[in-house]
Amino acid sequence: MQPALAAPTEEKIPSRRRKRLPLSFIIGGLAILAAVIYLVYANTQANAVYYMTVSELRSCTTCTTQSVRVAGVVQQGSIVRNDQQQLVTFVIAQGAQRLPVTYNGVVPDIFRQGIEVVVEGHYTGQGPFQAQNLLAKCPSKFQAATPTP
Repeated sequence: MQPALAAPTEEKIPSRRRKRLPLSFIIGGLAILAAVIYLVYANTQANAVYYMTVSELRSCTTCTTQSVRVAGVVQQGSIVRNDQQQLVTFVIAQGAQRLPVTYNGVVPDIFRQGIEVVVEGHYTGQGPFQAQNLLAKCPSKFQAATPTP
């Protein structure tokens, strides 16, 4: 037979008080957290750029106040360069829609007619698109092989 369980003896357990964080630490931590969240939000809003097609840009009514990106193919015979001012004007097209573009800056080496480009800047709704950035997409080196007879 097993001995009966003995009733626990009363031992004095020292009472431990939980130390509380001072209220100033909690308020300071919340203020720092709020500041970090605000900075992340403000930075993402300032750098947010909408990516649009040429037709979407033409029909956009709120695009005059924000920076946008537009992609298109540089049209044949539309490139006009002014090397003294580092100014280039050209026309991009996407489908049947065309958009004149003015860019002031260094032009990528692969920029030419028939290449796909992405321009980033502002459009007032009238006149050419004022591009601050010009990115030329590299043509793919890998193309489907044509079978030989």
